[in-house]
Amino acid sequence: MPDHGEHVAALFEAALSLDPAQRSAFLNRACGDNGSLRQEVEELLQADAEAGSFLRDPVFRLSTADNDHGSQATIGPYTLLEVIGQGGMGEVWLAEQRQPVRRRVAIKLIKVGMDTKEVVARFESERQALALMDHPAIAKVFDAGSTPEGRPYFVMEYVPGLPITEYCDKHKLTVRQRLELLIRVCDGVQHAHQKAIIHRDLKPSNILVSEVDGKPVPRIIDFGVSKAISQTLTTRTVYTRIGTLIGTVGYLSPEQANSDGEDLDTRTDVYSLGAVLYELLCGALPFDLRKAAYDEVLRKLREEDAPRPSTKLRTSGEFSRVAAANRGTDLSTLRRQLSGDPDSIALKALEKDRALTAGT
Repeated sequence: MPDHGEHVAALFEAALSLDPAQRSAFLNRACGDNGSLRQEVEELLQADAEAGSFLRDPVFRLSTADNDHGSQATIGPYTLLEVIGQGGMGEVWLAEQRQPVRRRVAIKLIKVGMDTKEVVARFESERQALALMDHPAIAKVFDAGSTPEGRPYFVMEYVPGLPITEYCDKHKLTVRQRLELLIRVCDGVQHAHQKAIIHRDLKPSNILVSEVDGKPVPRIIDFGVSKAISQTLTTRTVYTRIGTLIGTVGYLSPEQANSDGEDLDTRTDVYSLGAVLYELLCGALPFDLRKAAYDEVLRKLREEDAPRPSTKLRTSGEFSRVAAANRGTDLSTLRRQLSGDPDSIALKALEKDRALTAGT
C-alpha cells in the first residue's frame, strides 16, 4: 500500500492539473476532515506557485558565465539558455555545453520547493532508467549530478523535433512512410522492455521527430513515470499516483484505467503505441473523450472497443478529408489503404484482453 508521502504527492499532482478555481472543491472531496493532509498538499501548491522562473528564484545556487550576452546561469560546464518544458515538479532547460565538447543539451532538474523524498525518488528512477538504455530511438543521457543542496539533475540529448503526429502531417507523409517511422519507435520501445523498463506515457509529444541528413529520425523522451519490471532503479521508494491516472488520457491502456498502477506489464506500452498508430493512420484517437465525465472516460477505456481506423474515417465528416490530404491522398484512397492489415494491426494493439495482445 502507498505510504502517506505517496498519497500527498498524488493529490498534489491531481490538484495541479486543475484550474486554481477548482482546486478547493477537489481538496474538500479528497481530504475530507483530514486538515493536516490538506495543509501538506496546499504547501506544495504554494511552493509551485512561488517557484516562478528558474532565474528569478533558482532551484539552487548558480554560478554565472560572462559572455557577449552578459551573465548567464550555469551548471558546471553547461550554460542555461531557456526553459523548453516543465511539469508540476520539474523543468527541462535547453543548455549549451562548452567543455570538453561544444553542443546543445537538455538539462532536467527539480523545481524549487519540490524536492521531497518522493519526487527525488521518481526523478532518480527516471535518470537511472534512461542510463540503462542505448538505442537510436531513445534520447541519451550524457551526464548527471546533484546541486550543492542535493537536488539531482541529469543532462540528456537535446531533441529539437516535432511530435510524431505533427511532423507527419506537416510533411504530408503517406501511410507507408508513417508506418516505417513508427516501426523505428517500436524498436526503441522493445529495447526499453528488454531492459525491463515500461514507459507508461507513450504519446505523440513524447515521440519527437527531427531530421538527420534530410531523413526523419524519431526519439522517445520523458521516462518520468516509467516503471521497472524486474529490477530496482533506485534505493528510494518511487510513488504511484493514487486516485489519478498515470499517463495521458487518450493513450491510456485499460489496465491503467482499472488498477492502482501495479498490475502493468509491457502490453501497457503496446496499447499506447496502438493509440499513436491509430492517430497516425486516420488523424483521430480511438475514442472521443473530450466531453466525457471522468467516470465515463474510465469506462470507455476499460470496456469499449475502438472502431477500425477506416471506419473512423467514414464517420468523421469533413475532418476525414483533411486527414486524407495530410497523408497525400484522397479520402476514398485512404480508406482502401487502411482496410486490411493497418486496421487489423491497430485493433490488435488496442485489444482489451491482454492475453490477446501481441508483444512488441
